[in-house]
Amino acid sequence: MFSTLARSLAVAATLAIGAMATAAPAAADNFRFGVTIGNAPVHQVRDHRPHRPALCAPGQALRKAERMGVRRAHVRNVNRRAVVVAGRSRGDRTVIHFARAPGCPVISVRG
Repeated sequence: MFSTLARSLAVAATLAIGAMATAAPAAADNFRFGVTIGNAPVHQVRDHRPHRPALCAPGQALRKAERMGVRRAHVRNVNRRAVVVAGRSRGDRTVIHFARAPGCPVISVRG
């Protein structure tokens, strides 16, 4: 008799714990705790990265050419498709063509 009662209580306790474990996450979605004073504005920041221009600006191409090792770099020509930067690299004249796309991809290098 005692073993049957103990077995029944153990099964009931196991089922109760299982039911509580499944009900707790569903109820936790609606529970909130906090203190609000007035109508505080909520500032949402979607992206922490700095804004990047849609086109390759001449100054951006100039900085990239300098990072590539071109000394005395200057912008020679700008049109709707490319930015041309000229300067000196290892003692020789160098001309680099950058596309007007984000990130200033290199089209060609002469020199």
